[in-house]
Amino acid sequence: MSTEQTKPYSSLPVLTQLPNARVFRDERLKALDALASVRDEIGKIEGLAGQVVFVTSPEAVHEVLVSQARCFEKSPVLRMALHPLAGEGLFTSEGALWKRQRKLMSPIFQPNQIKQFASQMADCAQRAADTWSHNQMLDIAHETTRIAMAVAGKTLFDIDTFSESDELEHALTVALTWSGAQAAALPLLLQARLRTRLLLAADHVPAFFADKLHEAAQAMIKPLMIPGESTREVKRALEVLDRRVERMIEERRRGSGSQNDLLSRLLSARDEDDGGTMTDKQVRDEVLTLFVAGHETTATGLAWAIMEMCKNPDVYTKAKEEALALGGPITYDDLPRLTYNLRVFKESLRLYPPVFMFGRQAVADVAISGYTLPKGTIVMLCPYAIQRHPDFYPDPERFDPDRFLPELEAARPRGAYFPFSLGPRTCIGNHFALMEGPIVLATLLRHADFELVNPRGTEPDPGATLRPKGGIFARAKLRN
Repeated sequence: MSTEQTKPYSSLPVLTQLPNARVFRDERLKALDALASVRDEIGKIEGLAGQVVFVTSPEAVHEVLVSQARCFEKSPVLRMALHPLAGEGLFTSEGALWKRQRKLMSPIFQPNQIKQFASQMADCAQRAADTWSHNQMLDIAHETTRIAMAVAGKTLFDIDTFSESDELEHALTVALTWSGAQAAALPLLLQARLRTRLLLAADHVPAFFADKLHEAAQAMIKPLMIPGESTREVKRALEVLDRRVERMIEERRRGSGSQNDLLSRLLSARDEDDGGTMTDKQVRDEVLTLFVAGHETTATGLAWAIMEMCKNPDVYTKAKEEALALGGPITYDDLPRLTYNLRVFKESLRLYPPVFMFGRQAVADVAISGYTLPKGTIVMLCPYAIQRHPDFYPDPERFDPDRFLPELEAARPRGAYFPFSLGPRTCIGNHFALMEGPIVLATLLRHADFELVNPRGTEPDPGATLRPKGGIFARAKLRN
């Protein structure tokens, strides 16, 4: 892309609201709140391993993720931190591998395909609710995780996770907590910086040496696992997850279970060029990527939605009345009558986007917001901050589902709401989540009323994802 008419990188403004990147390690939520007040389109801060550029306007977000997406790839820090869990799965892979996997998996996530799962989503929510007793105190975040895991397991892989949800939840929490800590740790940041320097150096040496540098850079996607208790704990958690995936693969290869779910398609898929199939390691990476992504967004979004409804009685009443107006078990055909519950879910993802901040790295010189960003530049995007910006969401801390009335959504700039990212790397399961959210929420509202133990609710814990800190505790008052 031509950058002749743009300003040089050296003239980028410094974001004085954020003194340096250490605040994201030590006071991450405070830093995110400060970022929400930034009115520059783009700026930089001094990071722990070099300068980092933040894009802070919807227009700049759209440039990075959509119009100039070809000039960026996933941040190496993100890919390194998640590699032990997700490997080279769809969320972390790049290049030809990502294109092949995306092409393979896209058909099953099209709206006309996922509608068959609506009844299963309602069944999983009802099954969890049937285990509750009247006036029981629940951790809502734990319950929504159990439900979302069950939905992901049943619809994507035709497995029942209810009996092992606690073990799987603990293992995933350990793995995600480790990844979140590593993303802000100096050793991994320095490893990412070294990898970038290798790739930049490859542009200035003969082809033979360039290939060697690229090979070394590719090998460095795996993070250094420094010995210690946290490393031992995450390895034990990964063993739990790997054993479960291996069992799924073995059972499916023996011919048991559905033959029309994603796992079956992954195992039977053949490359169009050479006819090759995926290795079990590739299948493992995709299964865990989709299992994590397939439940984390919905689980946390539902937990935050229930908390905010309890804090806002008018919202609660409208959502409950809409749910109770339905007849029998909720099906796909009921979705047009769950528009308010959908808006509640979307508003919870606005205030509490599960992936609250993520990065991209420029793979070529690129112009963003009138500035030239050199190849190798790390760019950070923060849904949490932009989705709380008063220019796009007046009184941004207020929970107001009507922000997502169709006419108001259409009036906002592209890039002002991106909990599922945007452009070519948009979350493959966004339609799945936006169907599951209102169905599960309405099912739970038909079964019980919820009353927060702490009326002020729970603050977010910005780790690998934006989970409720310590859970969300409420009493469930069952209906007859």
